[in-house]
Amino acid sequence: MKVIVFGAAGRTGRVIVAEALNAGHDVTAAVRTPAKLSSVDQERFTVARADVRDPDSVRAAVAGHDAVVSAIGPAGRHADGLYSDGARAMVSAMRSTGVHRLIAITSSGVRRDDPNHALWYRLVARTLMNELYGDMRLMESIISESAVDWTFVRPARLTDDPPTGSYRVQDGETPSGGWKVPVADLARFIVGELDDHRWSHAAPTLAQ
Repeated sequence: MKVIVFGAAGRTGRVIVAEALNAGHDVTAAVRTPAKLSSVDQERFTVARADVRDPDSVRAAVAGHDAVVSAIGPAGRHADGLYSDGARAMVSAMRSTGVHRLIAITSSGVRRDDPNHALWYRLVARTLMNELYGDMRLMESIISESAVDWTFVRPARLTDDPPTGSYRVQDGETPSGGWKVPVADLARFIVGELDDHRWSHAAPTLAQ
């Protein structure tokens, strides 16, 4: 499968690219600054310069692929419209190029009334993280109202721990008692979903 990963130079995107390559996929890393990827990296996969705030560059990058993975995210806790701008650009690009499958990473925090969120997390989500999660919700709304075949993967707090293979998944709500998940497990779930296609039009939420 020909897969393009947006946000491929980031913490999560790099792991997804590596996992997709290990699974035998033909991978394109879509990045705003190709220099962030080493020359060794660029020998293993195709690199496309694309800025999700520039719809023309996104359209050019998406053309010819079978699936799109969005691992975009800001450096801090303020989105400044990054998720919603990216959603508009990716949906438009997919519509014009005939690509249908989109897997987008958001967060377990996008659901305000998740029954399994701790009280302290709900407070943080509605104060310090309110703008970030609000833009993620807008991203999901833009994508779900389009014609693309979408899956929103909503991880709990991401860690750099080794993969466990023992994380839990529930549709639309955090698994009870879960509050973290390794990036490596998230990447493996996403790459597995590319092949299995079990969570179309769903919001699998991952936590240990």
